[in-house]
Amino acid sequence: MKSVIMDGGRLLFLVMWLNLVPQTDSCPAKCVCYSEPRPTVACQQQGLFSIPTEIPVRSQRIFLQSNKLTVVRSTSFSSCHNLTVLWLYSNNISYIEAGAFYGLEKLEELDIGDNSNLRTISPTAFRGLTKLHTLHLHRCGLSELPVGVFRGMFSLQYLYLQDNNILTLHDDTFLDLANLTYLYLHNNKIKIVTDNMFRGLINLDRLLLHQNRVIYVQPRAFTDLGKLKSLFLFFNNLTVLTGETMDPLVSLQYLRLNGNQWICDCRARTLWDWFKRFKGSSSELECNVPEFLAGKDLIRLKSEDLEGCVEMPQIQTNLFSSKAQSGKFPSTENPLGDTIPRCCLGDNDKSSILSGKSRQITNNPLKEKENMSKTKYKEPERTKNETQHKQNDGPLGTLSNTLDKSLENLSPDFIDNLESSTVSNKKKKKCSKKPKSDTHCIKGQGSTLQVLRFLFIPIIWISLAMS
Repeated sequence: MKSVIMDGGRLLFLVMWLNLVPQTDSCPAKCVCYSEPRPTVACQQQGLFSIPTEIPVRSQRIFLQSNKLTVVRSTSFSSCHNLTVLWLYSNNISYIEAGAFYGLEKLEELDIGDNSNLRTISPTAFRGLTKLHTLHLHRCGLSELPVGVFRGMFSLQYLYLQDNNILTLHDDTFLDLANLTYLYLHNNKIKIVTDNMFRGLINLDRLLLHQNRVIYVQPRAFTDLGKLKSLFLFFNNLTVLTGETMDPLVSLQYLRLNGNQWICDCRARTLWDWFKRFKGSSSELECNVPEFLAGKDLIRLKSEDLEGCVEMPQIQTNLFSSKAQSGKFPSTENPLGDTIPRCCLGDNDKSSILSGKSRQITNNPLKEKENMSKTKYKEPERTKNETQHKQNDGPLGTLSNTLDKSLENLSPDFIDNLESSTVSNKKKKKCSKKPKSDTHCIKGQGSTLQVLRFLFIPIIWISLAMS
């Protein structure tokens, strides 16, 4: 009797074992499963619209890249507690449910990059991934990262955030990532690097910030980056970077700052001094302003080249647009020429000259459009004949040649009086120590034209009568 019961128990156990084996070792349709070197489920490039539900629980690696997945649900991998590698890149994922990776305490590498419709991420999406060392979030269309999204990820070493639309990063976003060594942030839209943006990254080795829109790096932005070896900030909109900002980077070996819009005057002095102490490799820093230093390398300038500061009241407002990748400043050449002395212009007009959008002062509305187009290009030097021909197009028209001949017949006393009155009017164009307003200068010119008009009208009549 006892033996019958034992045999029955063994038979029951065998039946139960046979029923369980197909469930645990079964492989999802359209997937390939293998156990060496580690239990793996490979389902890439199969046109899948949803994550298979029959994934073996003992799987350590799951490859689901290059499919058409749209959602990662909280139950998708809930039974895969041994999972170490999960690839979900190059899909159409637009939503990751809260807790989608909950329980994956052994996960080391997670790649959800190249999902361009994944615009937002839940603040708790990666909660519990304490063993994760590599996270791919590149090309996901992300415009921001929620506060606390990387909280508790103490093992993370590689973070890929490039090729997104990130405009700014919250302070202390990376505070828990003390072991992070590589941070890729290039090709985003970041404008300002704040003091606390990289706080906590005490072991960071490589920081890639190139091809953003950075216009300013705050003074304490690199305070915690004492182990940083590579810093890429090329092709941004930087004009000034202080030596004090760079001082904490004591381990820096590779620095790339080319493709920016450097102002090489007294504001570059501290950075120039810092480069004298820097022993690593650096790109050239091509000067854009002032004009006489344009194209020269800031690092190779002499100390006397950096004396004084260029006055550029509104250069930043016109410069740092989303398309400012050419590395060139707008022209600082005065489009008004010498018609009005520069010191007679008010602040608004000076800034408009710098921005290349200044208005031409003219009494002829038909000429105004022509004059504005001419300011965009540097006019070539005219020959003597061209200059003489241009004089015939002046306010007196073709009568200027007749006047020249008729002036020879006038009395010397009259000519002397004419010259003295012209000289006195020229003196009015000179600037006093106190700059005059734009309106004052225009009025001065208007009065000069009126005096000349009254002087020349009688001459015209005299010349006509003589002829």
